[in-house]
Amino acid sequence: MDKIQALRKQMKEHGVDAFLVPNTDEYQGEYTAPCARRLEWLTGFSGSAGFAVITSHKAVFFTDGRYTLQAKDQLPDFFEIYNTAEKTPMLWANENLSDNFQIGYDPWLFTEQQLKSYRNNLVPISPNPIDSLWEDRPKAPYDYIRLHPLEFAGESDESKRKRICESLKADNVLITASDSIAWLLNIRGNDVPHTPIVHSYCLIRKDGSYDLFVDLRKANGKTYKHVKEGKGQIIEIKMIAEHLKKIKGSCQYDPFLTPVSLIQILESANIPTRRERDPCILPKAIKNETELEGAEQAHIQDGNAMVAFMEWLKNQPLKGETTELSASDQLLAFRQKGKYFQDTSFDTISGFGPHGAIIHYRVTPETNIPLEKNNLYLVDSGGQYLNGTTDVTRTIALGKPTKEQIDRYTRVLKGHIALATAIFPEGTTGAQLDVLARQSLWDVGCNYAHGTGHGVGSYLGVHEGPQGISTRGTPVPLVPGMMLSNEPGYYKEGEYGIRIENIVKVVALDTPQGYFGFETITLVPLDTKLINPDLLTNKEKQWIEDYHEKIKKTLGHD
Repeated sequence: MDKIQALRKQMKEHGVDAFLVPNTDEYQGEYTAPCARRLEWLTGFSGSAGFAVITSHKAVFFTDGRYTLQAKDQLPDFFEIYNTAEKTPMLWANENLSDNFQIGYDPWLFTEQQLKSYRNNLVPISPNPIDSLWEDRPKAPYDYIRLHPLEFAGESDESKRKRICESLKADNVLITASDSIAWLLNIRGNDVPHTPIVHSYCLIRKDGSYDLFVDLRKANGKTYKHVKEGKGQIIEIKMIAEHLKKIKGSCQYDPFLTPVSLIQILESANIPTRRERDPCILPKAIKNETELEGAEQAHIQDGNAMVAFMEWLKNQPLKGETTELSASDQLLAFRQKGKYFQDTSFDTISGFGPHGAIIHYRVTPETNIPLEKNNLYLVDSGGQYLNGTTDVTRTIALGKPTKEQIDRYTRVLKGHIALATAIFPEGTTGAQLDVLARQSLWDVGCNYAHGTGHGVGSYLGVHEGPQGISTRGTPVPLVPGMMLSNEPGYYKEGEYGIRIENIVKVVALDTPQGYFGFETITLVPLDTKLINPDLLTNKEKQWIEDYHEKIKKTLGHD
């Protein structure tokens, strides 16, 4: 409560009645560096999706279905907690705060799209008042930029910039998403855990020349040479305002990704602007042949690690010596044997029993429990390899599963297979396919509170747009070259969780012509102890048999 009271004192000094605290940074990424985790410092919530509204009398918190249980565990009791599927911060503010309320916000942490529906008067406050309260705030990262070799990227940065420039609707484009810049310039970094991005902004002109705004401590001789050869220059990121004011001609920006502060700089200099989506998003999502081949090779490395881990787990006595943490550490040790392994792609979700029901559970020394032969173990993990990014979830029965657990697992598997074998016409979106993964669960009144599939990067973000498979939907059609997860699940609060996740790629089918389908590239066996064959069709049984045969043939494992 002391932190909340200290923030309220700052709010009073700034003349605002409420303050918005998102879980993001100046680059609008899903994952943030420790120095940018203001929401976690203020509330104790460590998940990747959260938002707080602090008023003089209330503290309100919002998250999605993946984190509602975690929020209840981590937040102080005085917080009101809402699922964003039912109530968003904007809707809550419009319903609960009077029209004359002054709402403060950090203009570096919000886009105009995020703010446009607030009914109240919005007051930009910079620097962020939390920063002056956060005495032991970590320092900003400044590891060196790494060049991503052509053998893994599959296309030169010059070729990519040429494609992007041909699509521009203005004389310049300001790109603010770090993963877009990493993809476009074939660079990688260590600015956030598990996602190899470089915190930066990039201004590209129609002739392909560009300015890369970055902390100069991150640039070495190789980086300067790479940028200079590509008609670019590196500029200290603190100087971005001065340089943006000198733009010649018009400039387009993405209203969903560009911080309000940068838009204000352009407007103050009377630069003609145009709102357009980030031109890198779709090209980045449609992998080239090198990236697709790399993804398959990365999944072979990952499959070997997962198979070794599952064999190791099967041989553990499970009498208190093996815990969620030690299992996670062992899985990392197996992954580290992969030729191109660099890092995990996110914090491993290693959840036994009731912890498996917390969709994005993160084990800590305080929450760590032993694995025992009396429940289900859910492990959701992935690797960052130079040739690809992986994400896989398996649910494993430790001991004899219950009849209910077998039923729910089999229904999750039926949904997984229905999506994996889907055939759909050109123009189909993920929202149109989502029901396939849920139908068998719906038949018995069950569901899950997360999306069914997200895009996956190529040695970049484990969550990548614009494509996705969920009830919320996205208007972007699925096209060959896209990679997505296929991950239906079921969660019984306080008891167990089930999720089966593979990565699939969209492929064009020979027949019927003009139709697409999925090819599964994850190579990790399913736990057959949890499958009730009586619930499966012959087609589903054949899919399982073929899948396990493919694993055996590719990896040499049963």
